[in-house]
Amino acid sequence: MSYSVRSQVQEVIDSISPLLSQLENQRQEAIEKRSKGFMSIAGAGVVSFLVGGIIASASGEGGAGLITGVLLFVVSYVVVHNVFIGKYKAEYLRDYKLRVLSEVARKVQPGMEYQPSQGISQSLFKSTGLVSSRIDRYHSEDLFTGHVGETEVWFSEVKAERKDTKRDSEGNTRTTWKTLFDGVFFMADFHKEFSTWATVTPDFAERNFGWLGKKLQKLGGDVVHLENPEFEKAFVVRGGDQVAVRYILTPDMQDRLLSLRAALGDSVMLAFKDSKVVMLFSTQSNWFEPDFGKASNDLGQLENFVLEMNACCDVVEMMNLNTRIWTKE
Repeated sequence: MSYSVRSQVQEVIDSISPLLSQLENQRQEAIEKRSKGFMSIAGAGVVSFLVGGIIASASGEGGAGLITGVLLFVVSYVVVHNVFIGKYKAEYLRDYKLRVLSEVARKVQPGMEYQPSQGISQSLFKSTGLVSSRIDRYHSEDLFTGHVGETEVWFSEVKAERKDTKRDSEGNTRTTWKTLFDGVFFMADFHKEFSTWATVTPDFAERNFGWLGKKLQKLGGDVVHLENPEFEKAFVVRGGDQVAVRYILTPDMQDRLLSLRAALGDSVMLAFKDSKVVMLFSTQSNWFEPDFGKASNDLGQLENFVLEMNACCDVVEMMNLNTRIWTKE
């Protein structure tokens, strides 16, 4: 962990130490209630099946007794779980995100607003053109809005899925959910005005199939070829106006996008539209999410939040978006 991250974490701890202690007390109470809940569930299970056994003996119907016992246990489990286990854990996680992560956001990037229950709308996500498939299930949370230097930014977690249903030869239906995207949506005000559109997506075709893959790219239309061979191998660019796309994707910007890809992974893809840039990148875990099993003041957990925020905010510098030497003010 760099000195900068360590100092940011320490600032957060110093500023909200009483709050962290209060939340830890809340977490311990939730753990205690959860333990009582598990004991209650165990007791409910014993009672349910005893009642089922009594009914079976009295009626001579073993099936009826078994069904009664199972139903009693299921009802007891749902009630106890909601009251003793899920409720208090959910309340703690909600309070932690709302109060602690809001403070982390302000310390890492002054003026940044954090809304844990808000996200990017499905219509905005779809309008980027980066995911062309039908979306049947969509969720977005952990919305950050504010400025990094002179640049206005928005970023949030997004998960988009498609429902696939297949029927086999015997008429049985099988449903699966395909993840179309699961990661971070980042949008920023671009430092140049432009009227065209452009997308920059991973070039899996050329990487896997070489010259044949390059030929297949053209089937999608609107392909823009650039001079940087390393960039061409990593990405496929499509756009509405070849000259205007080159105005956006200058040689310097191509180098910067390669650096972003090295930092954030091969999943990085971008859309340029309405004088804004949108970037999507996949994540291996659920970002901005506290761990109920860790203490409220756990340093590793707070460090992760700072690193996750820095990864998003650093995009502005890595793309040089604060430089206003062109027509945009």
